[in-house]
Amino acid sequence: MLGACGMFAFNSIFVKLAANTGVHPFQIAFFRNFFAFLIILPMVTARNGFGVLKPNRPGLLAFRGMLNGGAMMTWFYAVPLMAITDLTAIGFTGPIWATLLAAVFLGERMRLRRWTAIAIGVLGALIVVRPGFQEINSAVYLVLASSACWGATLIVIRRLTSVEHVDTILLYQSVAMALIAAGPMMFVWTTPTLEGWLWMGVLGALAMGAHSLHVRAFAMQEVSALQPLDFARFPISAVGAYFMLGEVMSSWTLVGAVVVFGAGFYISRREAQVRKAEAASRKAGGQPDFPTPASSALSTPVLTTAARRNERRRAFLERAAKGRGGQWGPSPTHLYATARPKGRRGLRPRPRRPIGPAE
Repeated sequence: MLGACGMFAFNSIFVKLAANTGVHPFQIAFFRNFFAFLIILPMVTARNGFGVLKPNRPGLLAFRGMLNGGAMMTWFYAVPLMAITDLTAIGFTGPIWATLLAAVFLGERMRLRRWTAIAIGVLGALIVVRPGFQEINSAVYLVLASSACWGATLIVIRRLTSVEHVDTILLYQSVAMALIAAGPMMFVWTTPTLEGWLWMGVLGALAMGAHSLHVRAFAMQEVSALQPLDFARFPISAVGAYFMLGEVMSSWTLVGAVVVFGAGFYISRREAQVRKAEAASRKAGGQPDFPTPASSALSTPVLTTAARRNERRRAFLERAAKGRGGQWGPSPTHLYATARPKGRRGLRPRPRRPIGPAE
C-alpha cells in the first residue's frame, strides 16, 4: 500500500514535469496508458496465458474504464494549473463522493454519522480552497469532478473485482483509458521533446506499478487497516513537489488535508465495520460467507475456451436441477428428443443421451 501511494503521489509530479515541456495533458494521458499497456501485456500473458485477454464482463469493464478515464482526464488537465499539495488534499474527497453516489444510485442507507463525516469532509475542502479569502482556481472544479468520477469508480470496482481476474482488470483498464484519451489528443497534438517522452515513459511504469500494488494490498488486508496509509500520498507529494518543482505547501492546505482525510477515513472504516457485521450475520444464519471483492479478483481463475464451455454446461445442469430445465424438460441428467417444454399428452419424452458432471 505504501508503494502504491508513493507511485500515485509521484504520478502527478511527473505529469507536471511532462506538461512543462510543452506536451498537452491529453497527450500525457494517452501515452501514460499506452506505455502501461506495453508493460502489462507481456507480464500478464506470461503469468496466466492468453486466456486473460477474454473478460467475463466486458460491459462492466468498459463502464469502469469510462469512469476511470474521466477521472484521469480531468485530473491531468488540472495538474499544470494548481499546486500538487492542493490537488492531493482535494483529491481525498473520493470516499465522500463514493458514499453519496452509493446512497443515490444503490439506495444505501445514510445515517447521521455518515452525513456528519461528509459535512466535515466538505469543510476540509473549503479550508484548502478558502472561497472569499482568495480567488478560486478554475482547476478546483476539475479536481472535484475527478474525485466524483473516482468515487463512482470505487462503486463499480466493488462488483468488478468479484467477477474478473486482477490481471484482466489491469489490462483492460489501460486499454480503455488510452482509447478515451486518443480522440481528444488528436486535436491538440504537438510533437513531444526527448524529455517529454522520458517523463511519459516513467508515468507508464508508475501507472502499472501503482494500480497493481493497490489491488493486491486490498486483497491482503481490510480497508479500515489500509486507509490510514493512504494519507502517505500527501507528505510524499509535498516533499516531491518541493524538491522537484520548488512548490511550498501552505499551512491552510495541511489543515484542510487532515480534515478531509479524517472524514474519508471514518467513512471507509464505518463501511468496513458494516460489511464485517453483515458477514457475521450470514455466518450465524448458516449462510456462506462471501470473499472480499479484492481477494476474489486475485483468486478468480483465468478460463480457457474449453473451461468456459464447461462452466456454461455446469450452469445449465444447476438450472435444470432447480426445475428450470427449459425446453429440455425437467430432468437434469438427460437431453430429450423433443424441443418442446413439455411432451405431448400420453407420450413420455425419449432420452437422447445422458450428461454426466462437467469435468
